[in-house]
Amino acid sequence: MVTELNSYEIHLHQPLKTNQIMKMYKMMAQNNCDVYLYQNSLIADGGHLTKLLSFFLFVDLDEPILMIIDGENVDCTYNDVQKLCKDNIDTITCRRKYDESMIQESSSIIV
Repeated sequence: MVTELNSYEIHLHQPLKTNQIMKMYKMMAQNNCDVYLYQNSLIADGGHLTKLLSFFLFVDLDEPILMIIDGENVDCTYNDVQKLCKDNIDTITCRRKYDESMIQESSSIIV
């Protein structure tokens, strides 16, 4: 499998429900990748349930969320998140895509 690093900007129009966050956590734990969420001063590692719950408790619906997916199955993870949150997402756009060779060539990348 090829390692990738992609970032997405997500605009929500309504908060996620607790059961959606739980499903997201389980889904992220099953895929062979790491997912990070960032908004203003909030940061969450998708592999930690308490951090994920706290993130969505304080998320601001007026600001976009930056989602970074790193590892294998990036497209699969992205599609799973999009399906799970489709009723809550206003828009989702890809910001950057890096494959393994691009990551190794750069000492610093912009997400």
